[in-house]
Amino acid sequence: MSSNETATTGNAGGGGAGGASDPTGPSPDEVIVFWLDIGLLCVVGAFFLALLPRAIGRFSNLTEWTRGLLLRSGPPPNPMIQRITPNDRLYRPDTRRSSFGDGASDQSHTLADHNAYIRSGKEWASMPSGRGDVVYPTHVRSLATILHPVSKIFTHPLSANKTTGKLFLTLAYVVTIHVIVLDGDNPFLNPIVNPNRLGYIAISQIPVVIALGTKNNVIGMLLGIGYEKLNFLHRLVGLVVFITANVHATVYIISFVSTQNFEALQAPFIQAGQAGLIGVTLLFLAASGGIRTNAYTVFLILHIVGTVIFFVGIWYHQAVCSKYVLLAVGIYGFDHLFRIVKTRFATARLTAVPELGLTHVEVPSVGAGWRAGQHVRLRVLSGSMGWFGWTTAHPFTIASAAESDKGMVLMCKKAGGWTRKLYTAASQSGTGGIENGYNMQSTREMKVIVEGPYGGTGHVVMSSYSSVLLVAGGSGITFGLGAAEELIQDILNGRSSVKFIELVWSTQERGSLAPMIPSFSTLFGLVANVPGVVLRITVHYTRAEKPDTDGGKARAAVDAHLATLAPNLSLQPGRPPLQRIANSIARLTASVPDARGLAVGVCGPAGLALETAKAVKAVDSTLRNSCGGVELHEE
Repeated sequence: MSSNETATTGNAGGGGAGGASDPTGPSPDEVIVFWLDIGLLCVVGAFFLALLPRAIGRFSNLTEWTRGLLLRSGPPPNPMIQRITPNDRLYRPDTRRSSFGDGASDQSHTLADHNAYIRSGKEWASMPSGRGDVVYPTHVRSLATILHPVSKIFTHPLSANKTTGKLFLTLAYVVTIHVIVLDGDNPFLNPIVNPNRLGYIAISQIPVVIALGTKNNVIGMLLGIGYEKLNFLHRLVGLVVFITANVHATVYIISFVSTQNFEALQAPFIQAGQAGLIGVTLLFLAASGGIRTNAYTVFLILHIVGTVIFFVGIWYHQAVCSKYVLLAVGIYGFDHLFRIVKTRFATARLTAVPELGLTHVEVPSVGAGWRAGQHVRLRVLSGSMGWFGWTTAHPFTIASAAESDKGMVLMCKKAGGWTRKLYTAASQSGTGGIENGYNMQSTREMKVIVEGPYGGTGHVVMSSYSSVLLVAGGSGITFGLGAAEELIQDILNGRSSVKFIELVWSTQERGSLAPMIPSFSTLFGLVANVPGVVLRITVHYTRAEKPDTDGGKARAAVDAHLATLAPNLSLQPGRPPLQRIANSIARLTASVPDARGLAVGVCGPAGLALETAKAVKAVDSTLRNSCGGVELHEE
């Protein structure tokens, strides 16, 4: 008996999410969605081939094979060096003269400020970089650079983390689904005449939505893209599953009710389908209304419960659903197995940093295995986090370079209930030892579970460019610190072509600079004796200064360090002029013989990310070509 016959007779042999397959072979609807999935695989394959040159370029450097996959122990860490007041032990390089002998100045961030380096840019090619033999990493330009200016059609920023390219991909998928739904003798009535096709679409996309939503998904591995960058597709496909499943069920329910075939509603497979519908609705509700943002634990519980109900319901709804459920469970199982492999138990040192409103977390026993820009998921095993605090893992960008002497460093900003508890716990007196002389509160040791690393720059190798601009907003400085330290580390090891590093940090309070001075000073100390390499850090504060409560001692302390680190470290009021900065550094990059381009990385609030994207887009084609391209990476 066919599925359509079942819809009117109520026999339990067909209808529902997928309908019964014909004994002689699959139904036409099943064949259509099979080719839909094949088409999606072909799209992934096309992107893989397009990005393959960058993957080959990245992994031609042997060190990349050990970066970014599994956390491991590193060099023996030094004791945690803490913040904050000026101290002679802070490194104070003589940066009053540039690497090329140009006079220093206290001028603001202007084109002339960079022109001092441009005048001597031709000298860079003959200057050694780092120590020993320098081996430049393979540099492969992005498709956006190769196809510029045509690529501007797809890279135009619409809002934070949204481009015309993402919009085109979204529309292409939605149009494809609509074409499949409406394909028939009477397109606009086809969903009513043949609701089974909607059911087939829903179940065929279940493995897709699971693959796009897992932390260790094969799609991201093939493309060199972090799971967080694919999340918009996960939500899109999930919405399609929700809509098609609901329309499919609604058409059948209306049909049964209108013909008073209430007996059909009591059929076990129909009730199983209704249970599945409840499950997918829970998933939809969990992903909407700000639940994920404002109540992540509730979101997580609804997601787990909804997924279980959905899978069990459709498993018993129709036999054809089982293979899709099994595939989805297999993908989900692989992800969680890999998560276990990527998990480390460790002891962390926690210190509250009131000036930044964050908790400084140092994990000495984990010192290698990540790349700049990657993040880990942190669980804290302490009663201070509440009874169920350990059940939730929170993502934090790593603020240190791998294989340094600090171990893994995280900066966890107070942004919700869990992070506030972490800050409060770190503020309590602890027993961990600290290095004296930095006017610091004590640290507290806690057992933690660290899972990762995830995300990062993918196949982008920042050390293969001539210049790097790092833009950070607020707690996004963790990305800037980690990336800058890794770049300098590669320079010192003789495996970098970078000549100029610019770190721009936008923060709200002027006092936010004080806790970061030791970190900035360390970076300057590392690069101070490397000829032909320039590091600049500019801090912009956007709020009016607060009245001094200590007689001006804190301000004097910051000013003292600014005086010793100027002009390479500067503090300025107002938002950073990103477009002017991008153009200025692009001109500087163009002065380098055989320029390899300017890499721009940004991490921070949505507005800052959008502003940075617009600044990169605004670099004119002539300058872009002369400097080797300007490429953007958003964290």
